[in-house]
Amino acid sequence: MPETVLHEAWQQADGSRATVETAEGEKYRLLYSGMPGGSKGPDFTSAVLEAEDGSETVGDVEIHVQALDWRNHGHDLDSNYDNVVFHAVGNRSRTSDATVNSYGAEVPEIDISDIERFTPDAKSQVARARFYHGAGDDWQSWLERAGDERFAIKMRMYSIETERYGPDLALQMGMFECLGYPANREAFRNLAKRLPWPYLARYAVPSQHGDKAKLDHELRDGHSEFVRSLLEWAAGFGDRPDQADVPRLMGDVPNWCRAAGRPANNPRKRVDAAASLVSIWLRCGGPMRYAIDVVQRAERGSQVRDAFRAGNGEIGAGRAGEIVINAVLPLIASWAEKRRDRSLYSKTLRLFSNHPSLPANSVSKEAERMLRIRGTGPERIAGARQQQGLIHIYKTMLLRPRRTQQIPLGHLVPSV
Repeated sequence: MPETVLHEAWQQADGSRATVETAEGEKYRLLYSGMPGGSKGPDFTSAVLEAEDGSETVGDVEIHVQALDWRNHGHDLDSNYDNVVFHAVGNRSRTSDATVNSYGAEVPEIDISDIERFTPDAKSQVARARFYHGAGDDWQSWLERAGDERFAIKMRMYSIETERYGPDLALQMGMFECLGYPANREAFRNLAKRLPWPYLARYAVPSQHGDKAKLDHELRDGHSEFVRSLLEWAAGFGDRPDQADVPRLMGDVPNWCRAAGRPANNPRKRVDAAASLVSIWLRCGGPMRYAIDVVQRAERGSQVRDAFRAGNGEIGAGRAGEIVINAVLPLIASWAEKRRDRSLYSKTLRLFSNHPSLPANSVSKEAERMLRIRGTGPERIAGARQQQGLIHIYKTMLLRPRRTQQIPLGHLVPSV
C-alpha cells in the first residue's frame, strides 16, 4: 500500500493500544502515535509505546513501505534520525540488513502491514474519552482549570528565575525566549545573558551614546541602529559596533538553528524584534517597570498584548500575545505574590483569564486531534486561558498515558 496510507493509518491508530511486534518477537502496545514531523526528520516524534513488562519507550517513529527504504533514503547517515526508536514497515523483509542510525546503533523494526485493524472502535473511544475527560460535560471549565495549573507552574519557574537573575533579566530572558521558534528558544535565552538589561541600560545615558535627542528620535521611530547592531554582534550576525566599550561579551555566541521555514522565523529577523523590545525599555525605564505600568493601566488582556506590539511589524499581535501569556503575566504575578501586592496579583490573573486567543500552534492542534480521536473533545477553544489548558493536557496527560490517573490535573492554581 502507498506510504501515505500507512501514515494516515498509524495516526488514526493513536491510543488504540493495538499490539505491534518487532522482528525479534518483542511486543509493544501503541499508546500515542506521535506528533507528525516536519519536512526534515522522522515522520512522527514523541511517540509512546508500552512493552509487555509495562515500561514505556518514547521517541521518534519513521514509516516506510519496504524495510530497505531506510537505507535507500539515506537515514542511516542522517543524524536527524538518531532519535528514531522504531522503524515501522508495511512489508518487512526477513533478508534485509538491520536498520541502523548514524551512530551504528540498531533501530528495531515493527510490522504495521495489518495496521488498518488498529483503528479503535466507537465503544472503546467513548470509554477512553470519559477517562481522559474526567470532568463531566463541562469541557470549558476543565480547560480553564488546566490553564490555571500551567500558569501556576510558570509562576513557580519565574519565581526561581527572579531569585537567581533579578526581575529585569528574568523577564528579558523570558521575553527573548518567546521570540524564537522551539529550536531557537535556548539561543535567545543565551542572547539575553550575553547582553543583560543592566548593560543595555547604560546606552540610555546621553554620555554613553551621544546626542540624547537623536537617540529619543530613533527609538520613537522603531529602534536605534546602535541597539540593533549591538544585538546582532552578540548574536554572532555582525561585528562589534564602534560605540561598544568592551572588546568581547561573556559566554559563547548562541547556537542558532537556521532550518528552512517562513522568512519571519529567520533568527536574524527575530533579533531585530528583540531590538524593538530593548528600545521600548530604553524609553520607559526597563523591562519590569514597563511591564508593570502596562498591567496596572490595562483593563483587558488584549490591551497588554497591544502594548508589546513593536517595531515595523517585527512583533505582531500573535507574537506579542505569546510574550504576554508565557512571560509577562506569570512573572509579574509571581513578583506580586512574593511582595503580597494583592491588587497587582489579582489584576494579573484577571488579565490572563480574559486574554484573547493566540495563534494555534502544533501542540494545541495535536492535543485537539488526540482528544477527538479518543471520541470527544471541545467544540471550540475560547481564549488564551483555555488554549494553555489544552497545551497542559497534552504535556501532562496525553504524552504520559500510564501516569494520567496520578496527575491532579486542574487542581494546582495560583493562590488568591
